[in-house]
Amino acid sequence: MKKIIFLSLIIFFSNLNTLLALDKKKLPNEEWSSKIESLDWKNFDNKEHSAPIKYGANAKVLILENEYYLDDHKNIDQYHWWSFGHETDKATVMLIKADGYQIFLDYINDGYIKLDDWKNVNTKDLLKQMKDRAKSNENYFKERKLDYATDVNWIFKPTLNEENKSVSYSYKVKWNDGTETMESKNLILGKKGHLESIFVVHVKDSSMDFKSNAEFSKDFANGVVFNDGFKHSDYKEGDKLAVAGIGGLVAGSLGVKALAKTGLLVKLAKFWWILLAPLAFLGKFLSGKDSTSGSSESNPTRPRRRRKK
Repeated sequence: MKKIIFLSLIIFFSNLNTLLALDKKKLPNEEWSSKIESLDWKNFDNKEHSAPIKYGANAKVLILENEYYLDDHKNIDQYHWWSFGHETDKATVMLIKADGYQIFLDYINDGYIKLDDWKNVNTKDLLKQMKDRAKSNENYFKERKLDYATDVNWIFKPTLNEENKSVSYSYKVKWNDGTETMESKNLILGKKGHLESIFVVHVKDSSMDFKSNAEFSKDFANGVVFNDGFKHSDYKEGDKLAVAGIGGLVAGSLGVKALAKTGLLVKLAKFWWILLAPLAFLGKFLSGKDSTSGSSESNPTRPRRRRKK
């Protein structure tokens, strides 16, 4: 009897491991929506609430009533395989989706970020490097018959919020087929590390109000709060310091070369692939509708995230 139970357990866990194994392939558009919906999304009761951010972040994020999210590495990795054909960086702690946008949230446990080099941030130089990088990749994507970026411009330049210790910025990318995408980032600082969010919207025409959507994405930082004892203001002498200050962190998050000497460039530039790989079907989720042609972008009346103490 014990042998039978033992063998049954082996078979059970073997089947469980098979079920839990990642499906390491990129899905065609027609299969994407139904497969993505099968992941372990949360907030199907559509309630506004604060959700804890896992993996040592010691923080929480405000989830709006129309947003769904994944908060474990395995489901997020599967999302990336089906969407982009590769796994995500293991720092990714949450993926939030709603009709018309998605938010990737990472926690980087690199220590306390100093603010004293903020004065060295040169937004003109950062933009030039982004344009140059897009241009340098053009032939590579042309040869492979892939879409490529033709121009990059600020929607709003990097700005420092002294109250919640965060930096936000937004830029617009123009593609060879006329498509325009908007990408916005927030760098939210804590005592032991920082959270980095990227807000992605995809449209096929020029009807989207980029400025309003950029403001909405900037507001995301107001809904992220580090727990007591882990806030940026809780730093004390002797706590771990990050190699780069806020100026270097901003440059690295844009994928430009300012951090090449520190060895942090590759680590901090992990989201650059999104700019290089626009996907028209990213807006299709749950409802089965293609939000890239819907009204959520052209009339972005969205609820505001409130700063919570």
